[in-house]
Amino acid sequence: MFEYKKSINRWFAMALVVISIQVNAAENKSTINQNFEQGISYFKQGNYSAAVKQFEQARKQGNRSAALYYNLGSVYFKLEQYKNAQSYFKVLQKKPKMKSLAEYNLGLIALKQKDRAGAKKYFKTVVKTSQDKKIVYLANQQLQKLTSSKRSKKTTASNKKSSVYLSGSAGYDSNINFSPVGIGTEKSGSFFDALVSADYLLTGNHSNGWGVEGFLYAIRYPGIAQGGFDQDQYAVSVKKTQKLKKWNTHLKLTFDQSTYGSRDYQSIIKLEGRGRRKLSKTDRIYLRYRYEDISSDFFSYTEGWRQKIRSEFRRYNKKNYVQLYYELELNDRNDILPATGNQFSYSPTRHTLRGKYTAKLNAKWDLTGDLAYRKSDYPSTATQSRNDERWKAIASANYRFDKTMKLKMKLEYTDNSSSDNLYVYDRQVIAVNLNKLF
Repeated sequence: MFEYKKSINRWFAMALVVISIQVNAAENKSTINQNFEQGISYFKQGNYSAAVKQFEQARKQGNRSAALYYNLGSVYFKLEQYKNAQSYFKVLQKKPKMKSLAEYNLGLIALKQKDRAGAKKYFKTVVKTSQDKKIVYLANQQLQKLTSSKRSKKTTASNKKSSVYLSGSAGYDSNINFSPVGIGTEKSGSFFDALVSADYLLTGNHSNGWGVEGFLYAIRYPGIAQGGFDQDQYAVSVKKTQKLKKWNTHLKLTFDQSTYGSRDYQSIIKLEGRGRRKLSKTDRIYLRYRYEDISSDFFSYTEGWRQKIRSEFRRYNKKNYVQLYYELELNDRNDILPATGNQFSYSPTRHTLRGKYTAKLNAKWDLTGDLAYRKSDYPSTATQSRNDERWKAIASANYRFDKTMKLKMKLEYTDNSSSDNLYVYDRQVIAVNLNKLF
């Protein structure tokens, strides 16, 4: 009898536990539904902050429905928290019935994140795979907008007849270079410079047409007496551009005039041919040839001709930019014959290697490292056998106010070694530059 009563009591206790669990589950389900419904109500009212709290509470309590995930993605999108929205729509992407709708919304998020390529990919997938005609229609509309906006930007750029570029710098030079000879003067001082350049399209467009270009440049060393190192330069050019199969080419004729201190420095007539070819979405190759006929009234030893041949590779990515080039320079100038009887050649054969890397930190800031090596071999004369090697390193930080205006802070170091001690020097330049494109 005792055992029978004990068994009855055990069964009754178990029944109470089962009933309690069922009651708690019903209460929990009711709470989840209340949170979800309250979230829907807040969402309709436009109170997205309150809505997301209710939806997240429902999720934490065990709601894993597609409807909840869709509403979470939608409310985070409204709050402009695109990464959170993206995470919920990616969960829905794995559910066959929600896949197309999720991918359409992922495309909208990519647009907000300025990832046009990613958005295009999502919308194309929707068009190819979805059976929902409404979603396909919406995806096609987005693709048309992307295509038309891209064409509009290209058309605006190609139809722009003229542009003007302004640039100004201020800085300090530790060893001002005497340009006509290429030696360090052992004089230091502050400087400021200014550049104005402009181009105008006469006929056709920038790929196939005729245009003119020009620029003015001036640099001043206010701390140096009598402006002995001040320079002025101006140039005018006529340019013909032509599309040849896979190459964009131009042929340019330029007249360049400059002064050094108070003296006329050089008059140069330049003929330049250049070609650019696209290798891939990110890669470009450039080839350039330039011939220069140089004359000078005062610095007669610089007279003669110079030729430059360059091969260049560039790679453009969203996060960085790479530039590499090799240049061969050939010279045939007058030798200098001073009264002492010494003979100096100014007709070097030069080889230059240069690499430039720019890292884009964000939409406003980027950092650039620039390293160049140049080897110059001069013809031997009766009194001189000269070979130079020059290293130049530049580090700069750039701040972009917008697409047309930029602030640049630069640190430059030059080390020139030579078999002739007269041409051995090192130099540091610090400068701040502001430029604007119109």
